[in-house]
This record gives sequence, structure tokens and C-alpha cells, in this order.
Amino acid sequence: RIPKILMSDPLFRTLSLEAKVLYGMMMDRLVLSAKNGWRDGAGRIYIYFTIEDICESFNCGKDKAVKALKELEKDIGLIERKKQGQGKPTMIFVKNFTKKIRIKR
Repeated sequence: RIPKILMSDPLFRTLSLEAKVLYGMMMDRLVLSAKNGWRDGAGRIYIYFTIEDICESFNCGKDKAVKALKELEKDIGLIERKKQGQGKPTMIFVKNFTKKIRIKR
């Protein structure tokens, strides 16, 4: 499910369709992560969604996957990524878009 606000609110008009769909997919994974108890030390729920997973889900190349992640993280602030190192996947924290987020323009 893609939140309707991502399609209708002028705040999100700069996001590509790929980034909006990716955010919807991340929200779906968030539900499963919550059920599995995937929380960091601060109690925040996180997901795993590797570049390879995104490429497979979107049937796209690495550049498009990286661009969509960048839009969600750095351009609009809807996700936060935390690298774990040592070959472990990056933790992704999906932020609530209804709360105040930072928008970089």
C-alpha cells in the first residue's frame, strides 16, 4: 500500500514514483519486522531491504535502486539508514510521514 498523501501532497511532489512505491514496500516490511520484534536499543523498529532486494523487486539496476533510497533518505527524510559493518545488512528505519519531517530543497 502506498499512502495517498505521497501522491497528493505537494510536499512529496519531487519524489519519483519509484521512491514512493519503495516507501510503500518498506511500510509493508515494517509490519513484519514489528511482529518479529526487530527493534534497536532505543526500541525503534527496523527493516532490512538490501540494494540487491530492491533491484530484484523493481527489476532494475543498482543505480535506480540507490537513487530511490537517496530520495527517501537524504532528499525528503522518510527513512534513516544505519550501517552495521562486517558484512551485515544496513538497518533501515522507516519514518512516519504524518509527523514533521525535514525536507531538503
